[in-house]
Amino acid sequence: MQLQISNLNKTYPNGVKAIHNLNLTIQKGMFGLLGPNGAGKSSLMRTIATLQEADTGHIQFNEIDVVQDKVSLRKVLGYLPQEFGVYPRISAERLLDYLAQLKGVASKKDRQKLIDRCLEITNLKDVRKKHVSGYSGGMKQRFGIAQLLLNHPKLIIVDEPQQFLM
Repeated sequence: MQLQISNLNKTYPNGVKAIHNLNLTIQKGMFGLLGPNGAGKSSLMRTIATLQEADTGHIQFNEIDVVQDKVSLRKVLGYLPQEFGVYPRISAERLLDYLAQLKGVASKKDRQKLIDRCLEITNLKDVRKKHVSGYSGGMKQRFGIAQLLLNHPKLIIVDEPQQFLM
């Protein structure tokens, strides 16, 4: 498995250059980005995760041309942003079902198996019917991890992981 980034550029409307001519190859394994606030780390992760468009450049994950085929990447991507916003009046189980559909898990039976597994792994099975808005901070972090795992991801992106490892 390999993530290949070539000549990637992203400038925001206010003129801030978040990513400037980035060329990077990441092999299978764990890879971390270190740098000061404002260095473009989150911008790069959001761009790889297809949440924002680059101005120019190319991203390839294995056989997937990420720029041209965002849907295929989303099917194999697990993404946990720095801030995980949730819907206020939806149970964890229903929200995970919705997110699994967005990740391309079409079969209701397959979604339910994945949801059960992810809730078990994150120790949220007993509170699956509770609205996520009522979860404690730690439970919301575990919910974020549960949604990340829904589609057996081949590529996992975690922004600011230290807050999830405490």
